[in-house]
Amino acid sequence: MALLAAAGLTWYVLSKYRRETFVPEFLDQGNVKKTASNMKSSYAQETNHFRPSSKIDDPITGRETPFRVNMFNSYMN
Repeated sequence: MALLAAAGLTWYVLSKYRRETFVPEFLDQGNVKKTASNMKSSYAQETNHFRPSSKIDDPITGRETPFRVNMFNSYMN
């Protein structure tokens, strides 16, 4: 009888506290706000965006590879 009571109590506790509950106030809503602000203009791009510098760097030595990083070709020495 005690084993049945212990098994029942264990099942009740595990079924009641199995799932973690989230408080909506603590969840990050930054992406939702950004999506709502850009909803009218689907052409607005904000991620991975940078302006290339106008400074001309020294020539790169090495052999050009077929790989690219963002808008730059990669080179192998």
